[in-house]
Amino acid sequence: MLKKKAIRKIIITTFVFFVVMTIYMIPSKNKKNEITYNNIKTRDVSVYLLNSYDQLTKVNFKVNDDNINSIIESIINKLTISNDATIPEGYIQLLPNDITINDIFLDEGIINIKFNDEFFNIPKDNIEKIVESIAYSLLELKEIKGVSIYVENDNISKLYDNLVPEIITKEYGINKRVEINSLNNISKVTIYYLDNVNNDYFVPVTKYINDDREKIKIIVDELSSNYVYESNLISLLDKNIKLLDYQIKDGNITLDFSNSIFLEQDKVLEEVLYSVFANYDVDSVTLTVNKKEIYSKKNN
Repeated sequence: MLKKKAIRKIIITTFVFFVVMTIYMIPSKNKKNEITYNNIKTRDVSVYLLNSYDQLTKVNFKVNDDNINSIIESIINKLTISNDATIPEGYIQLLPNDITINDIFLDEGIINIKFNDEFFNIPKDNIEKIVESIAYSLLELKEIKGVSIYVENDNISKLYDNLVPEIITKEYGINKRVEINSLNNISKVTIYYLDNVNNDYFVPVTKYINDDREKIKIIVDELSSNYVYESNLISLLDKNIKLLDYQIKDGNITLDFSNSIFLEQDKVLEEVLYSVFANYDVDSVTLTVNKKEIYSKKNN
């Protein structure tokens, strides 16, 4: 009798275990959604919006996508005038909301983006800022080396008297300032400053100056200087810091400083990193102090 009860108990227990495991292994709708959610790839992107000083400013967002065309569409949407609640107060989108994308395709690092004919309605005086905003936002993506803008099937360079090149790279510049007094030894260098109005954002300025030094030396000297040409722009780089040496090798630039350029809590001065990536086609930056490595960052 006891033996029969024991056998029956074992059978029932085994059956219950089997049923529970079977139910667990069947993917419910909720479980599937959870897996899909966990597999979404979040990517950091940057867009350039206009601040109250008429300067394009680097503003960071996150995009839940890993398809390059979808990411580009998300960036263009952030640049398009709308009631987007994620746009920080005081920053302006420049692309009119009746402009839409007809086509996007990436070809060997060049993104070709075709807008509808509403693009023709943009006043000529606004084209440069809008092109800078679009191009620099897209050039933040590691997959993109150049941007080619079309209106319907015509390249923008043909529509605006070659004011805009067929393929726009960082050589085009952003927030341009001409500070030259002769036609000799003209250098073009893009330097990122911290926006003193909102310390979370950075403003790049492309300067045309009479200076024949290497760009990295100009960058460090400019950022460590007490003088900044606009009242809302600052740099936190210590004026006593000196660049002792630099080396470019195998896609990496190593900068050797006289002392650390870290802020509190080991936060590196991002204006230096952004400026380096804006002027050099490198994959990474390594910072050293008296030849001892203190920091390394890849170009995202």
